[in-house]
Amino acid sequence: MNQPITDRIGIFGGRFDPIHIGHLLLAQTALEELNLSRIIFLPSGGHAHYKEEDRNVASGPDRLEMARLAVASNPRFEACDYEINQSQFCYTIDTLRWFQQQFPPGTEIFFLVGGDWKDKIPTWKDGDLLMREFTIAFFSRPGFQHETHLQYDPHGKRILYVDMPLIDISSSMIRERVKTGKSIQYRVPDPVRWYIETKGLYQ
Repeated sequence: MNQPITDRIGIFGGRFDPIHIGHLLLAQTALEELNLSRIIFLPSGGHAHYKEEDRNVASGPDRLEMARLAVASNPRFEACDYEINQSQFCYTIDTLRWFQQQFPPGTEIFFLVGGDWKDKIPTWKDGDLLMREFTIAFFSRPGFQHETHLQYDPHGKRILYVDMPLIDISSSMIRERVKTGKSIQYRVPDPVRWYIETKGLYQ
């Protein structure tokens, strides 16, 4: 007999370098559309997926602190240091399995990700298992809108598609604006903007 679902928690992983209003809008949409109780923002550890030419980046502790500042005003959001504290690269399936062990039986984990990653997840370590063990919620992004809405994949993979307001904003855009002396006000929460300015990040 399957364990009845007693709680629904979203895990939102990413570089968050820096976290911006698009991330927060996606998370709020997830809360409402997927009926989640809370969302855990999970800054990734290390720089394994950075391009060689893109090294204007913040440290793990700085990215974590910016995430904490960004979510502090929402009691249903939290930032987690799990991957930041790992000495080795973290594979998503291992991280999600770790979270599953931390929660009571009956907790359903939703892995939240932009729709442009749909074709990449099968190439990850145990990507097919990941999509069967956990519910993956893909969110529309500029250029990656979905026609379907909250439908499970017919092949048994636990995949949902969620539409959200499209905002053409990215962390790389934020970093470039800071580097060139342009304002990032209204693109990131004010506490994040103040942190970036105080620490001199992305200069």
